[in-house]
Amino acid sequence: MNVTKISIYQLITLMTLFLLGSSIVLGLNLQAEENAWIINTGAAITGVLLFFFYAYLLKRNGWPEFHKLLELAFGKILGKVVLILYSLYFLYIAVRVLKDFIYFITQTFYYNIDHWIIAFVSVCLICYAAVLGLEAVARTSEILFVFTVLLITLIIFFSFLSGIMMGENIRPIIDLEILDLSNWVQYITFPYGEMVVFLVLFPFLNDHKRLMKHGWIAVVLSGVILITVSEIIIAILGAKVAALYTYPLVKAIEMIELLGIIQHLELLTAFAFIIVGFVKVSIFFISGAKGISYVFPILQEKFIIFLLGAMIFFGSFIIAKDLPEHLFIGLEVVPLYLHVPFQFILPLLILLLTWMKGRKKQRKGI
Repeated sequence: MNVTKISIYQLITLMTLFLLGSSIVLGLNLQAEENAWIINTGAAITGVLLFFFYAYLLKRNGWPEFHKLLELAFGKILGKVVLILYSLYFLYIAVRVLKDFIYFITQTFYYNIDHWIIAFVSVCLICYAAVLGLEAVARTSEILFVFTVLLITLIIFFSFLSGIMMGENIRPIIDLEILDLSNWVQYITFPYGEMVVFLVLFPFLNDHKRLMKHGWIAVVLSGVILITVSEIIIAILGAKVAALYTYPLVKAIEMIELLGIIQHLELLTAFAFIIVGFVKVSIFFISGAKGISYVFPILQEKFIIFLLGAMIFFGSFIIAKDLPEHLFIGLEVVPLYLHVPFQFILPLLILLLTWMKGRKKQRKGI
């Protein structure tokens, strides 16, 4: 993986597409019904705080690469163990997002296509991106970002123009009787907590000062898009109906028709999801592969990439037997037992250990 420096604009486009990821289809929190905008707003605000926390974690230690940060905190041996765990975590989430993509395509557009075909083509594309390196993916994200924003803008524009949105569907704006915060862990870990993967990528930014000044824009932009899309879905379908669908965005867009000419705009959803899904899986895969390459430097990077590519290809078949099981594991089990330790507990422990070691060095210096 030929990693060089990336610009702040490239990082913002990467982060925005990454955060939209499978959230644009699955993570709109419509089970909260009319209160979805409250949940999404609160999650986005938490996402901004998480961004500054992850950036500060690197900043206070001099912007080291991720494997060096872990060595600073845990020492060389234990640091490599933690690095392997993080790499496996990144690769596992890459498999989960790939599976999201496979189910979305087969459940909404190509009913008769075999899962392995989509998985094989996707893995080949992701491995090719990893071989080219982070810089190539970052440059590609600049183009994909403009294309994705254009697609989402068209969807929003035609939703208003078609006249199928009902203002009464989004009322009451706040319904305290059904406001449920028991799933707050799920709301903040997916997608915003997944920014922990950018601990691997932030060090390769060419201007770290601009990261602290402008990086948060990606979190706010993705949050605004998710809030807007969720409210449009509710305005079209109604809160209770929208909560029943696995892919409510597709169902809402299917209803858009203008002058009998403009219709079947759900294809735009497919294009948008393909783009953001590719970026998200690529980032997780590249980050996981980088970690493995640091632990096993004797192995060639291309060998590691293709080996891990084969692993996520076969992993996509054993990760879940059907869509309900996949959604249950991804939304109920993974947030509590995987996301929380890797997104919150370990980063806080890294901050504490590096702070303690820094204080110890200061005392010795004095």
